[in-house]
Amino acid sequence: MLRYILNRLIYLFPVLIFMSIVVFLFIHLIPGDPVDYMLGIDATPEARQVLRAELGLDRNIVVQYISWARKIVRGDLGTSIVTNRPVLQSILEKFPATMLLAFAATIISLIIAVIAGTIAAANKGTWKDLGLLLLSLLWVSIPSFWLGIMLILVFSIEFPIFPAIGHVSMFVDFGKSMHHLTLPAITLGATLAGAIARMTRSEMIEQMSKDYVTTARAKGLSRPVVIYKHALRNSLITVVTFTGLQLGTLLGGTVVVEKIFAWPGLGLMVIQSIFARDYPMVQGIVLFFAFTFVFVNLMVDISYTFLNPQIRLGQKG
Repeated sequence: MLRYILNRLIYLFPVLIFMSIVVFLFIHLIPGDPVDYMLGIDATPEARQVLRAELGLDRNIVVQYISWARKIVRGDLGTSIVTNRPVLQSILEKFPATMLLAFAATIISLIIAVIAGTIAAANKGTWKDLGLLLLSLLWVSIPSFWLGIMLILVFSIEFPIFPAIGHVSMFVDFGKSMHHLTLPAITLGATLAGAIARMTRSEMIEQMSKDYVTTARAKGLSRPVVIYKHALRNSLITVVTFTGLQLGTLLGGTVVVEKIFAWPGLGLMVIQSIFARDYPMVQGIVLFFAFTFVFVNLMVDISYTFLNPQIRLGQKG
């Protein structure tokens, strides 16, 4: 186990280096010039040249990357061009709101999807199974931005039950925080719920066909006990692993949802930074998302051996 973890950590370095190069190059492909945004189009060429030198934009792109990468190793993601604040400090201030939204969406999707997938598998081939399959396909197919707008129209305007925008810290008022969180979490978790429901169904059907389930039935155990205590418990290993892997995707998916609901997280901040041509901020947020995704995948990969001791990671056969 320890050897496997060390190998995985070693393999992470080239992945992270490659990701940093991709992020750096893609950010520089964004049209526009941050100097124009900061000084305006009426700035003199001399002022533009001085600011470009201060920002390091007058140097070769390879030199810019090396300088940026050295700062990252020291934990310095740079300074925002717009706010003149450290990028990492701004990210850490917004990250809790994004994580709250992602975890809430994960919990909602798990509850809905596991129940739906279990019912579908227990009633394989019936109208319940077909109906839930179609519903899960619908969940996967609906765009997040459309679903968010529809939820606002129905539950914030037509029937004013939930607030349409805004955020309240759970440490200030837990009730209001959950009230504001409901619609964004449902919007973000809908697609994941559909995928988890389909996976739960297929995994449950596979478990139901195994010998230990047949033995449990032969012993006279009731159908609910066989389904929920035996088959579902073993199915959740794969489901939990899949959900953990999707958590990193959810963090990236918050960009659209946070914009719709004016949720003050990293997603909203990265959109504002793109429009402002704030290269250091956009680079820092995207790289932070990438690092988080890789870290979550690593933790899920490692935790798999604890969820299922029969698996021996790093061994063949």
